[in-house]
Amino acid sequence: MKKVWKILFVCILLISSILITKDWIQGLFAAQSNNIVVTEEEAVINTYQKILPSVVSLITFRDQDNNGMITPTDTGGGTGFLVSSNGYIITNKHVVNDKNANYLAITSDGQEYRASVLARDPLFDIAIVKIEGSGFKPVTFGDSDKVQIGQTVLAIGNVLNEFPNSVTKGIVSGIGRTITASRGGLTETIEGTIQTDASINPGNSGGPLINLKGEVIGMNTAINRSGESLGFAIPINKIKQSYNIFLRKNEITRAFLGVRYVMLNRAVAQYYKVSSVTNGAYILTRDQEGNSGIVPGSPAEKAGLKVGDIVLELNNIKLSNTKSLGSVISNFSPSQEIRLKILRNGTELFINVVLGERKETD
Repeated sequence: MKKVWKILFVCILLISSILITKDWIQGLFAAQSNNIVVTEEEAVINTYQKILPSVVSLITFRDQDNNGMITPTDTGGGTGFLVSSNGYIITNKHVVNDKNANYLAITSDGQEYRASVLARDPLFDIAIVKIEGSGFKPVTFGDSDKVQIGQTVLAIGNVLNEFPNSVTKGIVSGIGRTITASRGGLTETIEGTIQTDASINPGNSGGPLINLKGEVIGMNTAINRSGESLGFAIPINKIKQSYNIFLRKNEITRAFLGVRYVMLNRAVAQYYKVSSVTNGAYILTRDQEGNSGIVPGSPAEKAGLKVGDIVLELNNIKLSNTKSLGSVISNFSPSQEIRLKILRNGTELFINVVLGERKETD
């Protein structure tokens, strides 16, 4: 009889363990399934709440004389983000490019501060702005070299200069893009940008592009109105470079070669009737404004570079659409000597050039 009870007891234990294991496995998969949705939603909310205190709306205004009364008149604006606890802000240069205007920074909690423009990058669409105070919350910088196509990103900004602290979500759609932006009659080529389908609208300029870790990986700077959801951001590593130069020198200076060029690919090479290579920087005969491809008096002219030359390498770095001449030069300092490998009339040559200095006023 005892033997029967023992067998029955063992059977009960086995059945119970099977049922418990089944319920546990089902519960585990259900919890994991639920967490997939909840985790992404929570990550977006947490990231937004984390970054929001570091985002500011920038308002451009001029003092207008109305029958003897001086009143400030709003003339535009954009977005910026705090990078130090004592009030340094980074934004787009085109947001604060009016040297005769005044600027107001409004934090996410509605506090208003007069803002001073301290530096504008002569190479990239980047500017350093300052507000007086302390205890501000700076952003956390990410590493734009680690950005991957398909990763989720958020864009925060002062949309249409009317809806501050707006957030949109999307993915990284492309990296290393070269775009041409036209603003106020000025045309600027921006290299190495991050493409995103997160909705970016006027007023978003200068705002942060953020990954789900809450790190800033870029600064929203341009949109392409010809398509849908085509936004572009300057990579944060370029911005960190500008900021570090400013901290060292109290201004932003850049290495200067002095050429006007286009980066070659198969189509561009065919257009300019360059059949021998499809990579490199082709020095233009004239740009769209009629300026020579070699800037008069520049380091390029002094070193003997000529229009029609194709720069293939810089210090053994091969140039391509993802490593353009301008982006590679930006890693060097004024007065440094570089070695260029060029193709001239089918012959490869090496030319040494001592880089000049380019400032905001240039």
